[in-house]
Amino acid sequence: MMMLPPRTVGARPDPDPGRSGRRSRRTRHRWCLPVAVVLALPLVLSAPADAATVKVALTARHRMVTLLPGVPGLKFQAWTFNGRIPGPVVRARVGDTIEITLRNADPMHDHSVDFHASEVNPMAVMAAVKPGRTKTISFIAHRAGVFLYHCGTGPVLQHVGMGMYGMVIVDPPTPRPPAQEIMLVQSEFYGHVRKHVLNGTLKDMLTRQPAYTAFNGGPFRYMNTPINVSVGRPVRIYLVDAGPSLGSAFHIVGEIFDAVQPDGALPSLRNISSTWYVPSGGGAVFEVTFDQAGSYTFLTHELGVASLGAIGRFVAG
Repeated sequence: MMMLPPRTVGARPDPDPGRSGRRSRRTRHRWCLPVAVVLALPLVLSAPADAATVKVALTARHRMVTLLPGVPGLKFQAWTFNGRIPGPVVRARVGDTIEITLRNADPMHDHSVDFHASEVNPMAVMAAVKPGRTKTISFIAHRAGVFLYHCGTGPVLQHVGMGMYGMVIVDPPTPRPPAQEIMLVQSEFYGHVRKHVLNGTLKDMLTRQPAYTAFNGGPFRYMNTPINVSVGRPVRIYLVDAGPSLGSAFHIVGEIFDAVQPDGALPSLRNISSTWYVPSGGGAVFEVTFDQAGSYTFLTHELGVASLGAIGRFVAG
């Protein structure tokens, strides 16, 4: 887990996040929030006098990633944004321009990026980038919410199934109330294991029968290393389901959501649900307060899917 100070609200998708230096009147270079970041300090947002430009650098590349740590563990020959699954969290505010520079370091395949937070002509903005080439695109974030981004090059099922996806958070003009914030990306991994490596194919993905499911790229990741939360303090969970094919019936055992925001849009639906369905490609924001200390399992309540790894624990104390 990584803790960031108040007012750290944007994204600079680099493996080593850090301050980007001086901020101009019209352009702010923002931090990368690695997925599963728990912002233990209050998140404070201040509306700028004018909109910002959030610069995002993504590199498409193949990389062997670890799904299950240990000896021998399990690895996956993935297609990635910035060498990891999921890719970096991108964060902006309504009215900001999100400017994405995509470098294709994959010598074999075209790649592109589809931001579900955008409202653009996809044939023009989301065109594929050839191996060895770089392209910069941009759009204005008009709507608040939590959204998926993913490679949009065909077959999209294969590119997403191999790991090319991430989360976009667009904050509303009026800041959300302070809360401990958690980011979760649910996804599936397909294929057959040989010599402790999961080898995924498009044929495997077409079966809709994953070998593993996960939050933030690691099956059972938060069962062994649970996420700590505070009793009596608001917790805000940003969830997107990357799929590529199965949804998430998100549930916390022992709790009822104080509010749900489908796709992260306001206003909230309040005091209505202990389980909320997020389709593949969709998102939601969940508000919850843990009233008692203890261990609380979170999972997709599609239990066959959860049994493959999309399950974890919050520890409230």
